[in-house]
Amino acid sequence: MKFLIITSILLVLSSLTIFLINRDAFLSDKRSYLYSTALDRVGNEAEKIQKDYQTSFEKIRTALLFFDATTGQFSPQIKQLAQQNNWGRIFLYRQVQSELQLVDYIGTDLSLAPALKQRLLATQDQQVSTDADFNNPEWLRVFFRQGEFYIYGEIHFPYLKQSLNNPLIGFYETRRKELHLPGAFSGLANQRAQIIPLMEGQASGVKDLSTTGRNYLVSFQQVPQLNMYVFQVFDKDQVFAVVKKTMNKTLMVSVIILFAGLLAMFFGVDSLTQNLSKLASGMSQFTASGTAKPLRLQSKDEVGKMAQVFNTMLSKIESLLAQTAQKARMEAELETAKEVQSTLLPKSKVDHDLYSLKGYYQPASECGGDLWFYHCDDSKIFLFVGDATGHGVPAALITAAARSVLSLAVDEKILDPSRVLGMLNKVLCDVAKGEKMMTAFSCVYDIAEKKLTYSNASHDVPFIVPQVESGQKIKKGDLIYLTDANGKRLGHERTTEYSTETVVMTPGQGLMVYTDGLVDAVDAEGKGFGERGVIKMAVDSANRGSGRSLHDQVSRKIAEYTENIEQPDDITFVNVFLK
Repeated sequence: MKFLIITSILLVLSSLTIFLINRDAFLSDKRSYLYSTALDRVGNEAEKIQKDYQTSFEKIRTALLFFDATTGQFSPQIKQLAQQNNWGRIFLYRQVQSELQLVDYIGTDLSLAPALKQRLLATQDQQVSTDADFNNPEWLRVFFRQGEFYIYGEIHFPYLKQSLNNPLIGFYETRRKELHLPGAFSGLANQRAQIIPLMEGQASGVKDLSTTGRNYLVSFQQVPQLNMYVFQVFDKDQVFAVVKKTMNKTLMVSVIILFAGLLAMFFGVDSLTQNLSKLASGMSQFTASGTAKPLRLQSKDEVGKMAQVFNTMLSKIESLLAQTAQKARMEAELETAKEVQSTLLPKSKVDHDLYSLKGYYQPASECGGDLWFYHCDDSKIFLFVGDATGHGVPAALITAAARSVLSLAVDEKILDPSRVLGMLNKVLCDVAKGEKMMTAFSCVYDIAEKKLTYSNASHDVPFIVPQVESGQKIKKGDLIYLTDANGKRLGHERTTEYSTETVVMTPGQGLMVYTDGLVDAVDAEGKGFGERGVIKMAVDSANRGSGRSLHDQVSRKIAEYTENIEQPDDITFVNVFLK
């Protein structure tokens, strides 16, 4: 019963809250739609009036094109055209001793009133002034000056008359302060002092008006060419009456549905609580002893599904316990494999009187797929860097096989890079059967002859950092890229043969060899370190005269960049610097 009461209260409160929120949102949306629609309507009406004005004024400009200043006459053709198309009357004046003298006219003659003459004389060059009369809206008065000529026109203006007959559209003429209310709201004529200030000084807008105990909405748009505003009035109480009625019906239906739902919930609580009691008993037994019997509930509702989940959970726990034991064994085996692989890698640093060699290795998982190896004596430096496909145990097995071949090559004094790659290729083809491959770079440096002989099996291109003379600077284009002698990956085809190339390498220069894990290293935001970052560090170290410490700089930089973040690939690089 407590559950029923609490649930009922929560349902009522939540339903009431949702209703109030939705009502406010609906009313707000309706209000926004009404305001937008109101502004669009007067905007469209104002645009039509402006277009009609432009059409009317173009008649005057057209007539002026057919005025001959030498004869002081409009052409007979334009007069005939204006009469046939009911343009209205156009009069052309010239000022003579502060008075207007009629030059010529189109239409019927007219004795211009003194007030109109004074207004025409006050018109500046290229200035247009208009006068729309709500009592005679079919004709638009136009005052215009072009150079020495003063033009007065009474132009046919049909759309204004049509708009004045629209019972929803009103007008306000700013020059004469004349207000024309729409027929549907003529009862607001006494509210002139409240309506006019809503519009004056603004180009357009939508304003609320409360008067005579009712609420109205006034939308308006200025028509500056005619010195007037077009406006429309809406009775907000009438508009929102339908909305409020709909909301009240919605509330009533919601109450009925809520009441029916509470009744249904009341009759379903008893069976629900019984099944929950059985489920709680089974879970208590599991909590106390760690085991429990599967529950057998006939219910097909959510409680029945929970019982099925509970039974599935019991089964999965037993499976997880077995998997945990198996995982522990696998982790122990991986740790053993990691220790074994670490014995395959050489010392990370060699410091000789004539050279220094430093290597860096960081696996992406317990076991890596990168391998680097070197053999040094007083006459030669042999170096190998390889990257097997992927990482983990399968890649580690490939590196172990490759390490065995390298040890054999050193024992047999086979230090030719192309021969070493050829031997490795055949072994990996036999071992991996084409499922795993390896990119590799192998080289040997002859200390006496100062020559570096190298061979590449589709590995990332190494480069030599030149020695920078005092006062000079190098760019990335000055690095010596070892792009030649490139062949297929190891383990791709057993018949692949590898070639060698030789370059001169003198004291003060450094060799940088790396795997793609270095350029693919990512930071906390997933941004790659990139080949550009490696090259920039090499150039900067050379320009600072610190090429010997390039390895240490890259090691620090990559450690800061990755910040113990799990990497997508193993990271390996080796730097050889000649003293």
